[in-house]
Amino acid sequence: MVRPLRVTPFVLAMFCLGCGGGGGGGETPPPQDVDLSGVWAGAWQGSDPSLGSVSGTWEVVIAQSGRSAAGASLILGDIDCMDGAMQTTVGSGASAITGNVSRAPCGTIRWTLTAVNPDTGDTAGNWSNITTNGSGSMTGRRIAKLDGARIRSIYPPAGAPGALVTVRGDSLAGASTLTFNGAPQTVFSTNATRVVARVPAAASTGPVQISAGGLTAGSPRAFSTDVMAPPESIGASVARGTEPAALAVSPDGRKVYLADRAGAILVLRSAGLATLINVSFPGKQPRSLAPSPDGRRLYAAVVGSGLLILDAANLAVKQTVNITLDDETRDNPQGIGVSPDGELVAVSTGTGGGAVRIVRASDGAVVGSFVPGTGLAPMGVVFDPSGAAVYVAAAAVAGGNGSLITFDAATGIETRPRVAVGLLPIGIAVTPDAQFIFVANQGSNNVTRIDAGGGVMTIPVGAEPTGIAVSPDGTQVYVANRGGNSVSIFFASNGAVKTTMPSVGTLPIGVAMHPRGTTAYVAAVSSRTVQEIGGMRTLTITRGGTGIGVVRSSPAGIDCGTVCQAQFPVGTPVVLTAAADRTSFFSTWTGAGCGGIVTLNADLTCQAQFAANAPPPNASQPPPSSGGGCFIATAAYGSDLAPEVQVLREFRDRQLLTNAAGRAFVRFYYRNSPAVAEAIRPHDTVRAVVRAALWPVVWIVKYPALMLAWLVFAAVFATRRRLLSPRATR
Repeated sequence: MVRPLRVTPFVLAMFCLGCGGGGGGGETPPPQDVDLSGVWAGAWQGSDPSLGSVSGTWEVVIAQSGRSAAGASLILGDIDCMDGAMQTTVGSGASAITGNVSRAPCGTIRWTLTAVNPDTGDTAGNWSNITTNGSGSMTGRRIAKLDGARIRSIYPPAGAPGALVTVRGDSLAGASTLTFNGAPQTVFSTNATRVVARVPAAASTGPVQISAGGLTAGSPRAFSTDVMAPPESIGASVARGTEPAALAVSPDGRKVYLADRAGAILVLRSAGLATLINVSFPGKQPRSLAPSPDGRRLYAAVVGSGLLILDAANLAVKQTVNITLDDETRDNPQGIGVSPDGELVAVSTGTGGGAVRIVRASDGAVVGSFVPGTGLAPMGVVFDPSGAAVYVAAAAVAGGNGSLITFDAATGIETRPRVAVGLLPIGIAVTPDAQFIFVANQGSNNVTRIDAGGGVMTIPVGAEPTGIAVSPDGTQVYVANRGGNSVSIFFASNGAVKTTMPSVGTLPIGVAMHPRGTTAYVAAVSSRTVQEIGGMRTLTITRGGTGIGVVRSSPAGIDCGTVCQAQFPVGTPVVLTAAADRTSFFSTWTGAGCGGIVTLNADLTCQAQFAANAPPPNASQPPPSSGGGCFIATAAYGSDLAPEVQVLREFRDRQLLTNAAGRAFVRFYYRNSPAVAEAIRPHDTVRAVVRAALWPVVWIVKYPALMLAWLVFAAVFATRRRLLSPRATR
């Protein structure tokens, strides 16, 4: 009997020079190009000579034609210019996958991909800023295809189960599924650009995904369910501005915006409250601020100018909307509201008999106006979490009780009966689940709570309550008491006052909340200070090396990934888990005090080093000393992105690494193949020969059943010929 040849994993490994993670070739030797088309998003980290540790997130839409790829980019975080244009030439052979992001008038950023996982679309690389000399690492993932469903922003960016969330994007009509880190939400409303849903009970921190038109898109940043209320402790206090009056926090929590009524707007870094930017508006009076949900724009109500639409990174004025503003000596730190989808901005004029103007964010056009009535001055405004309605606190100019008024954002028609509140209502806030609305009545030293059913409760607080904010978990309310130099904290559910905190500055009128609720920020006019409540410290994770991986924390907060910075209470021990994907492995931690467990007695930056299992597609870079993948095949093809490389990489994972002999050979190959790869890399003729030699190996690995059948057929055919030959019959 003729036995068919048995092709074992070890035999195949020997035949292909141990290509445990590498590529082969075909009959046609030219290297494969890389398809970068789609919407990509991720995180970046690094250091800057003037700012120190820097980090943020990025997005780019890439359209590719042949080997040329380009698209609009958006960089958020510790950045000077966020909007830019990316371009690259996707090289072949020994070419690197590199490109530039042009950001006029700011410096160009250069980037290089060092690892790509073709299965998941994950990638990692390096960047450098040629103007500031900053540099660092970046990771990302393809989150959507071109011309299909796409998620642009999620607002709020964090929330507990039950919170109303607006997903803004493109081609969302007819969405069939919506998931929060895999947890489905079956009840939601949708149109072409917006989906409104509640956070499902099973949701956890992670990406939001939506399926529409047969395509699935992921969110550019993770949605966090790890929300809280700031602890009752005093944090840092810094002197900022001349008359600090209003505050707003960027959606990613990295920046605090401050309106100085003496004529300036400041950008503070939330970690430490250092001033990043201070822009003067001589003779003007900034009094209210609000960021756009996607973090790209900052809206400022400036008495003497109108509504300013600013670049949220550098405060460059993009547009001025001529609206007459005059608060008539009243405080108005919350006189701007932005719809959750970012399409509309509501601005109160602050004057007796004045109006709430509705501005279209895309072009600055005034598209609506609501007038509360004669003798009423519109003050604080806020959108309902669904985006359908606008709430406005209207003060009676001649004295007497004010009113909470609700009107339709699209039509300007009142949709609910007016509710009488206290004297001189200023600040206004609403819980994330839309169950309660709170109005701070400066003239009557109390807060009015209105529930969804129309019930009204009066909550006594400190003297002259002005600014007000609800914690992102919806459990507690923080109100700045102008006359009491304090902040009152009470429970949203029953109005019971939890505590009153002194030592928050003199004449505090503005209060703003970190998106996760880790910290509240208070602006005090007379003491010229910004005060933290919460006593938090900031942990920043950066990533280095040539590999791909994520870092997560316990307690939750870091998912880097896309969430690479988080705040934790002082002294908190934080467990960090670094997990490489299958194309890479975790190497080590770098940074003073960094490791698997860190204790946050101060702000801390730690770097996780990941090494790739294969050399980077940039042929000018040597393979990592700690080991790699199929160096020889990658050198032959010039890139580890070729489909043949993926075939052999899967063979390594599924065959070689599952048995002792295969693992031993992979170790042998990692030790000895880099030198061979470097020797063949510069010689096109040698590389072509290696590709031709590897072609049958790839064919065998990819189609083992067909190969085995062919060998059996060949063996049987040869045996029959021998038996039937004249010599065999003699």
